[in-house]
Amino acid sequence: MSNRADIVDGMLATTNTHGLVYTEELGWIDLGHAQGNDARILKRKLEQESFSKHYQKYNDWYYPIHYYQEMVKRTIILGKDLRFHTGVQTNIMVRSCLSPSMKARVALTLMYGTAKRFEAWQDSILFNWYTDSGFSVEDLVSDLVGFYRVFGSGPDPLWLAKPVSYTTAVQIWDAYDPIGKYKNKKFSPYLFPAKPPFKYGEPIKKTLPSWLNYIKPLEGHFSGLIYNTFNNNPVSNFFNNPIRLNHELYGSITTSETVNYADSPLDSPFYFLLNPHSPQVTW
Repeated sequence: MSNRADIVDGMLATTNTHGLVYTEELGWIDLGHAQGNDARILKRKLEQESFSKHYQKYNDWYYPIHYYQEMVKRTIILGKDLRFHTGVQTNIMVRSCLSPSMKARVALTLMYGTAKRFEAWQDSILFNWYTDSGFSVEDLVSDLVGFYRVFGSGPDPLWLAKPVSYTTAVQIWDAYDPIGKYKNKKFSPYLFPAKPPFKYGEPIKKTLPSWLNYIKPLEGHFSGLIYNTFNNNPVSNFFNNPIRLNHELYGSITTSETVNYADSPLDSPFYFLLNPHSPQVTW
């Protein structure tokens, strides 16, 4: 959930690791989301292809990929520094030896589905009484900016988005406050007037510019490029819908001494699934 106090000057867009900027091309951008840290970890995993294995059923080699998005609440209980995590994880099997461009498409497919499921989780009745962060107008497009900063080529999309000054951003915020009431369930920008009079109707939904739309997610039946996974094996018929990925809700409790998700050899500390799925049974 972004606040007015999070707003920073557009000149700091590419150097700050957190904060909120307004841009002429993409509207509000959450710099935390736009860092692309999750995309950077995902890219490394796709490049390493660790634990690749041949599966006779598919007559090809596949390796596991684990991707997640989460929120964390920190609290002190009985003098113990605890962190409560909840989020969405997606485990898939990826065919080995794909080209870099195809791996980028796999990554975007994975990010698209997981990010939308995570925003829906934040927007659920369990959390929306406390925060309006679910499907905030800036979240998904900020995720996409972070993705392109890692998997894309060319100039930094944050500069191409044309960040505005702190003064202008604050004026836009004040004219439309609370910004949290505007929801965006797609990876496309909502623009607010950046010149006086700032308050003029509803924000305008725009299509993505070409420099943030040249990597395409996988379509169709994925052509054997990726599969859902169950018991560490690829599964082609996990759901009736062949292009539906299995996004699992999870919870976890860690301490300040716990190894970070990204640093753990197993990718995550102890966690529990909130509504686990199993492959459909076919007769």
